Amino acid sequence: MKKLVRAQAGVKLERIERLAGRQKEVSFRLSTHRKGQPRIIIGEDEAQRAFAREVAASLEDTVVQGLIEQNAFDH
Repeated sequence: MKKLVRAQAGVKLERIERLAGRQKEVSFRLSTHRKGQPRIIIGEDEAQRAFAREVAASLEDTVVQGLIEQNAFDH
């Protein structure tokens, strides 16, 4: 099951829950419009820090700035 945790400047942080036997595994998926593949992060604190870093970097990216000006993001 995926759940959107945060979204800003074209960056999305989703919580992913999977059942592994009798235990629930939780990870976080960080995706962006900047170059690079989505990242899977295990810890919530690290995921939140990675999200903040990626939002800051995205706000400095000229391509992302153009998308923001065009209201290309639905968040």
